[in-house]
Amino acid sequence: MKKILHDVIVGLVITSALSACSRPKPHVVTLTWHAPQPQSGVTIVGYDIYRSTTPGGPYVRIATNAKLLNYNDSLVNPGRTYFYVVKSVDQRGRSSRDSNQARADIPP
Repeated sequence: MKKILHDVIVGLVITSALSACSRPKPHVVTLTWHAPQPQSGVTIVGYDIYRSTTPGGPYVRIATNAKLLNYNDSLVNPGRTYFYVVKSVDQRGRSSRDSNQARADIPP
């Protein structure tokens, strides 16, 4: 059995904007990552995204089998800190290890 050794490296951007009536729109955390290096016999079919409010977890899966190399998390609260990891999933349903942890400090 092949072991999935690929790593997923995650970066993030926190955005917010003002609407036309000067009311703040909710904050959004945009996670982005690169596909892992190809490996013989391993086809990446998606990514699972996890979030925690504690560094190092425990993490809760917030998205399953995402097909793109980015994800927008709009269910964040002002003044909170969130921690994210991403795992790639192969054609047999096997997950990679956690990506690097990305931290998002949401403004008040």
